[in-house]
Amino acid sequence: MHEVGIAQEVLKIIEASAAGQGDGRIRKLRLKIGEFSGVEAEALRFALEVCSTGTRAEGMDVEIEKVPATAGCRDCSETWEFSLAHRVCPACGSSTIDLVAGHDLAVESFEMD
Repeated sequence: MHEVGIAQEVLKIIEASAAGQGDGRIRKLRLKIGEFSGVEAEALRFALEVCSTGTRAEGMDVEIEKVPATAGCRDCSETWEFSLAHRVCPACGSSTIDLVAGHDLAVESFEMD
């Protein structure tokens, strides 16, 4: 389960960012997880719960926004919600495309007491 390693890295990021903001407890974390990131949202939520035990992030609320996959056409610059059923540009029919969103994982924000 690679979500444990991801949870550990997320906790490092928020702990480092929170270090200069006092000794308060981290009470809420907001994440964005791309549809094609390979990260299972609920597995990551569970891993964060387990990995945060004994830290100031223990018991924090975790909000996860799922980001749909979005593709962009290299030929005509059209963008659309990508799926395996929609792998070509709907505007020009080109298959020369890039995945421009939906493969990422990001700490959007966190709140402290």
